[in-house]
Amino acid sequence: MSKIKKLIRTPGIFFADMAIKRGYGKTVAFSHNTSQVINPKEESASSKPPVKKIPQKNTATTETLNTDAINFFMPASVLLHTGEGEASGSAHLSMWIPYFSGSGCQFTILVRNIGLYSWVRKNYPLIPVAYAKNPIDVETVINRLPSLQACFYPSNTGNNIHLLRFNHIEHVFIGHGDSDKSASAHKFFRVYDKIWVAGQAHIDRFNNSSFCTRHLEFIKIGRPNLKDILLRSENPWHERSSFISILYLPTWEGVFEEQNYSSTKISGEIIRKVKENFKVEVNVKFHPMTGNRDKTLVNIREDLGKALVQIGLPINIEQRLTPIHELLKKTNVFICDISAVVSECLSADGPIFVFIPQDREIKLSQSDMPYDYYSYTFSSPSELIEKMGRVLAGDDYLSDKRREAIDYLIGRSQTLESEFSRQLSLYKQ
Repeated sequence: MSKIKKLIRTPGIFFADMAIKRGYGKTVAFSHNTSQVINPKEESASSKPPVKKIPQKNTATTETLNTDAINFFMPASVLLHTGEGEASGSAHLSMWIPYFSGSGCQFTILVRNIGLYSWVRKNYPLIPVAYAKNPIDVETVINRLPSLQACFYPSNTGNNIHLLRFNHIEHVFIGHGDSDKSASAHKFFRVYDKIWVAGQAHIDRFNNSSFCTRHLEFIKIGRPNLKDILLRSENPWHERSSFISILYLPTWEGVFEEQNYSSTKISGEIIRKVKENFKVEVNVKFHPMTGNRDKTLVNIREDLGKALVQIGLPINIEQRLTPIHELLKKTNVFICDISAVVSECLSADGPIFVFIPQDREIKLSQSDMPYDYYSYTFSSPSELIEKMGRVLAGDDYLSDKRREAIDYLIGRSQTLESEFSRQLSLYKQ
């Protein structure tokens, strides 16, 4: 290709080749605030006398900035930022990337974890993504995106502040689900210009909070990743399959004990009782962050699988990064903890059994529709079996309430009418 085309299409290669031709050797990295080449190839000892090397202080030993996957000559009006590590960040990004891509709006991803950066490069090789570890690296990326209008945040991480300080762009929280966890409504949300929510439930959680929320701007955009599930769920759940398939989705143990809504520690007993009492298929998917705080749960997938095989109750335990919406297509009854997966399971319109811990003090961000209004709540395996027996026998007495909850939590009309894409299109160049 010509030099001009090479500059536009592959600027990284263009400048690397230019450096080599001008005698700098292979370019390894560039400083964020100078054009100096770092770690250039040494000249041959035969051509020049040896030079005594002076020890360098504070020499970087790890990469803090990588923009190889971005062509900055292609304008991007939207940035999708996550400050999470690989486990959570990959789940959040895989939820949103297809819908940012399908909107037609030019966007770039910014991640803060090198493992997550490698994951994006591997799984979405055509998506522009940058890795920036430090605040000054973030500034370097932002300064190279002059057309940027808005930054979207799937989660509240501390390093979001490195983006929030830029006043010339809008800051929009989009989240990665919808639940009554305490993290769903607190004062940190006041840093954003807009909060995009699925339905009215998330707005009501803020209205029911103990702090002023009058200045917050909410926009209902539904749950784009659940559109296909909503369309598939128009027939009654017991008519969609010749057998009952149960999906169990325990959440992780939370950052603090007051946010520990998890049934993971009793998951073995829950599965054993369900399999022994009902002729059903059971699939389990543990949260990607399981074991992050409680290290005894790090190997829960392997440990539980072996234990169930030994007692003659083998089940299917899904990979932690398997998309939940893919599992919803082949199951019709659900067991959940207090988490965003409850609203995802709602889209499949099948009976939902929600674990409510009674052995610990937990905090919630209450909407105007509690879990026991539309789901079968339980606090012990025996209570689960009692209520499940009644439902599987044909008495799904919360079916009408469940459909009401779909509108309230998910935003059925906004989802089906692709409101997310319409709102995102407002940022097109």
